[in-house]
Amino acid sequence: MHTLYVMRHGQAESSAPSDELRNLTPFGVEQVNLNARQNLSNKVFDYVFVSPYLRAQQTWDTIKQHQVTFKQCHTVDWITPDVPTQPTLDNLVALEGESLSVLLVCHQTFAGRLSTHLCGGPSHGIHVDTAAIVHIETEVFASQCGTLINIYAH
Repeated sequence: MHTLYVMRHGQAESSAPSDELRNLTPFGVEQVNLNARQNLSNKVFDYVFVSPYLRAQQTWDTIKQHQVTFKQCHTVDWITPDVPTQPTLDNLVALEGESLSVLLVCHQTFAGRLSTHLCGGPSHGIHVDTAAIVHIETEVFASQCGTLINIYAH
């Protein structure tokens, strides 16, 4: 059984020169600290994938302060806000290993659409609050094969 954590970045500034350059607000950093401390501390991940957008990178930098261990970390563009979810599933299916533990640090609406794609549900995707973590278990990273375990919010 694979374990997938899909974390949305913390609260970000409402404006910046581009969407990709929006910083976390001080409140957003605190959101991430609280949720990471409560729900990710001492976790070991085989793979971590982080969006290249600044607020996701800052979220990952904050998560790492909470004794999170990881074997591989990659910045990838297939978990940015408006991309389709199937390429992500294709990339996850291609990962080698049994009983993988994976963390994605990404964005709403992507986090909601991916969670819904894996676990079934409304076609528009569930809402994922800032800094919330969706915990899914699945035998295979494929449409409607996952089980939603919990959504950890601050």
